[in-house]
Amino acid sequence: MLIPTFVFDVADLPEEEQFAAWAAHVANSRPTRPVDHGPFRARAQFWQMDPLLISEQWMDAFTFDRDEAMVRATPTDRYQLTVVIEGRLRFVRPSGDRFCEAGGCSISDLTQPELMHAEPSHTIMVHVARWFLDEAIPPRDAHGPLPDTPAVKVLCDMVVALVRQLPQMPAASAMPMARVLRDLLAAALADLPPRPSEDVRAPVRQRVRGYIDRQPAGGLVLERMCQDLGLTRSSLNRAFKAEGGVMAYDRRRRLMALHSRLADPSEPRSVAELGYAYGFPEKTHLARAFRAAFGYPPSEVRRQTSLVTPPVADPGSLQDVYKTALRRL
Repeated sequence: MLIPTFVFDVADLPEEEQFAAWAAHVANSRPTRPVDHGPFRARAQFWQMDPLLISEQWMDAFTFDRDEAMVRATPTDRYQLTVVIEGRLRFVRPSGDRFCEAGGCSISDLTQPELMHAEPSHTIMVHVARWFLDEAIPPRDAHGPLPDTPAVKVLCDMVVALVRQLPQMPAASAMPMARVLRDLLAAALADLPPRPSEDVRAPVRQRVRGYIDRQPAGGLVLERMCQDLGLTRSSLNRAFKAEGGVMAYDRRRRLMALHSRLADPSEPRSVAELGYAYGFPEKTHLARAFRAAFGYPPSEVRRQTSLVTPPVADPGSLQDVYKTALRRL
C-alpha cells in the first residue's frame, strides 16, 4: 500500500472561480492576490505523513496575511517549512523586509502573525506538529527565512528528494521518513536562539503538558498531578509562571481549543454543548472566562464565522481531506 497522493488543480474551473477555489483550502491566513480578476494558476499535490503534511504547489502571485485577530480566531500549534524551488517570498517585518530565494527555505511559527508576499512560484510546504519537533530539539525562535548554512542546504535537498519519491513510497515508510525529516529540521534550527516564551525548565513543561493531554477536559486536579508526576506545587507554578500557573495554562488551552471548534463551520454542537465538552459546564462561567481570554463572548465567534467563512467542504472532498489533516496535526 502506497502513501496516497492527492492532486488539486483549478485549471478546469472558470477564471472567476479559480482563486476562490484555491483560497478555500487555506487555513490560518487570509489569502489575497495582486489583481482581483483574470486566470489564477494553482496546482498542488499533497501527502499525509502524520505528524507531517507535505504539499508541493505551483502558484501565481499571492499574499498571506495572518494578523493577531487571525491567530486568535484560528488557534493552531504547528510550524510550516517552505522550500522555494522557483520564485521568491518576501516577508514584511517592522525591521525591514526579508527574502527567501529559490534554493532556500523559511519556517513560519503559526502561533505568530505574519505578512508574506509570494511571486509566481514553485514551492514545497511541510507542516510539522509542534510537539513532534519539540521531541527532537528544545523550542527555537524560528520564524522567517533560515540562514544559508550547510545544515539548511541538506534539509532543502532532502525535502525535494523526498517529494520526488513520495508517489511510490509505501505507507509503512511514512513515519520513519517523517522522523528523518524532523531530525534534519532540528539540525537546521540548532544554532537559532531559544524561543523567548519558553521557560528554561522545558523538560518539566513537556511532562506536564503530556499529563494534561491525558486528563478529561476540566478534570485536572493539582494535588493529584503533583503526586503522579513527583513534583511540588511550587515547581509546577515556576515552570508555568509566564502563563500565570499550570491551572491558568490548562484553562487557556481549553479555551483556545473551544474557540477553534466554534470557528469551524462544520461543528454542529451548540455553544453550551461545546462548553461542557471542554470543561466549562456552567454558561455564566464559560461566558466570563471566554470574554476575559478573547475580549468577546463565544456567540460572537459563531456570528462572525457565519459571515466570513467559505462554504463547508463536502465530506471526502480534497478541501475536507486537507483541512482535516491540518487539524489532526
